[in-house]
Amino acid sequence: MTQQNDTIRTRPDGSIDTAYYMARGRHMRSQAAHAMFSPEPAKPRRRRGFARLFGAATA
Repeated sequence: MTQQNDTIRTRPDGSIDTAYYMARGRHMRSQAAHAMFSPEPAKPRRRRGFARLFGAATA
């Protein structure tokens, strides 16, 4: 059996709080979907040709 560091969230009657974990899963899926369609951060473009060879500044 694997070691579990997190405690499982339970309701007052002792059963697992499934509503909490379902809401948590929906939130995580929503974040993943938003991350898929959000623009990527701008990356510096690689210099090509003479600019790379002679260290010219990029525009």
